[in-house]
Amino acid sequence: MTTTPASNFYIHRVCYADTDAAGFVYHGRYLDIFERSRAEWLAQRSLSPTKLINEFGILLPVRELSMHFYKPGFLDDVLYIDQVIEHRGRTQVKVKQHAMRKLKDGGAEEMEVLASAIIQLVCVDTGTHKPKAFPDWLFLAE
Repeated sequence: MTTTPASNFYIHRVCYADTDAAGFVYHGRYLDIFERSRAEWLAQRSLSPTKLINEFGILLPVRELSMHFYKPGFLDDVLYIDQVIEHRGRTQVKVKQHAMRKLKDGGAEEMEVLASAIIQLVCVDTGTHKPKAFPDWLFLAE
């Protein structure tokens, strides 16, 4: 699977800690990398998980996820992580994320997808731990 890059990526260089005994990016590490990308998405909006908790009383736990692996990633690969909100409901959102690297023999703008995930997040009240409506301002800069 190949794609053309979007303009806004989280960039991650694969290090030893990301790889398994075979030298591939360990499948579980993609969850960490995708999480860092979502944290950066918040930071670009002058937000953080701590600020969401302390100032707005909300948590964003993962409710469900599915992942697909297409090609192995390797040590020193530079991964470009995008995220697209596929569906936004009142209390839940589905985010699709891709881990990509630039094609070595392709055009400078062509990427190959190594892994993808669809992650469903729920907005939860910090006090009651019950679903709560997402604040509209969280998605205004989309």
